Amino acid sequence: MNLIFQTGSLADKKFECGEMVMIGRDPSNDIAIPDASVSLVHCQIYAEGGRMFVRDLGSTNGIMLNGHRVISAEIRHGDSLVIGKNKIKIVVPGAKTILSSAETEKADTKPQEATVVDGDFFARATAVDERQGGELSGNIFGTVTYFLKRKIADGGMGSVYEAEQFGAEGFIKKVAIKTILPTYVRKESFVSSFIGEAKLVANLVHQNIVQIHHLGRHEDGYYIAMEYIDGINLTRFIRLHRKLKRVVPIEIATFIASRICRGLEYAHNKKDEYGNPLGLVHRDVSPNNVMITREGEVKLTDFGVAKAAQFMGNDDGYLVGSVEYMSPEQANCAVIDNRSDIYSLGLLYYELLTGVRIFQCEGDDIDGTVERVKQSKVPDPLEYRKDIPKVVVDILMTCLKKLPDDRYQTAGELGYALEHAMYSKGYGPTIVTLAGYVNEINKAATAAGI
Repeated sequence: MNLIFQTGSLADKKFECGEMVMIGRDPSNDIAIPDASVSLVHCQIYAEGGRMFVRDLGSTNGIMLNGHRVISAEIRHGDSLVIGKNKIKIVVPGAKTILSSAETEKADTKPQEATVVDGDFFARATAVDERQGGELSGNIFGTVTYFLKRKIADGGMGSVYEAEQFGAEGFIKKVAIKTILPTYVRKESFVSSFIGEAKLVANLVHQNIVQIHHLGRHEDGYYIAMEYIDGINLTRFIRLHRKLKRVVPIEIATFIASRICRGLEYAHNKKDEYGNPLGLVHRDVSPNNVMITREGEVKLTDFGVAKAAQFMGNDDGYLVGSVEYMSPEQANCAVIDNRSDIYSLGLLYYELLTGVRIFQCEGDDIDGTVERVKQSKVPDPLEYRKDIPKVVVDILMTCLKKLPDDRYQTAGELGYALEHAMYSKGYGPTIVTLAGYVNEINKAATAAGI
């Protein structure tokens, strides 16, 4: 199938469609249309069951098929497709007939079975085929409404809110909404990265990773709706121990590290729908990005700086992530892989066990901190805590080797080592253990007025 542009910036150009074609304003698309009326990632044309379909990917101005705005519909030879202000003719080489211009204009008014947009929200009246037992077919779209209740936090990228998602018949679900700061919305490269994040992690479904539900657009900005975590992050968890002058039990610290590890293992091994590795690296494994729920589940969040191969572009010359938890190769702005996350997890594990942040940034001396990270001089943890077992020290120091080849090579390998250290004697901590411990710490902090 060919797409022949009749109007717009690509007028008179022809593009051949394969199994899947992404169309949008961003240069990373298969067909990039330099036109402000086209969204960064606008729509997708794909093959399924020997037929071709077009699908809107949440664009601002939508797509028109033969004069009707659609969300998802089959496209055929002779159809007229409008993306933003660009009119495109669908041509199938070798088709029996090629419509004349007059017939094409006539086809523009011919209704097709498609998804129609009602106002600002998507609505779908899906036909029921009684011959198939009354089963629904096609796509069903409804409105998604969020009500912001309170701001949870501000970050470098935007803000996070506690919100409620409303559905039919009084359905309400608590979610978290992550937004882009208005100053960043005007930067296409940043917005593209934000969209890339949502697309990458949307299908990361694991008990140790915060789930992404929805990417939306509001006025000139974007937002991500994600799983709401009722609990505390590791930054507060560690701070409470310092204020209470307590150390984190070794088995609790090891259990937390093992759960982060299993989340990373899943993400590192994630493949796309065609079986190709995504090459996903978190890049910011730090206490701020790890949550513990009331039920004792450990959740890794904020893949905002995560990159997969297809979104990386030039990976040199800039720092991404928390400087105090970077790997040496990340601090050197070198190309990194999953072993960088293992180093960062080692730094976090060290802090859980000893209360010491190895590369603490003093007086906003970021340059000095980066240099210390590059040198990667890690003190013996026994200098700060004498009761750490040798097996745990060995695991910790292997994670923190300066050269990636000297570390654990996969998160799965590290996860096995941590779990063997906890459970080889036949018993060990669980999420119930962690939930009880966090509850105990919170009660102690409340009693102490912290």
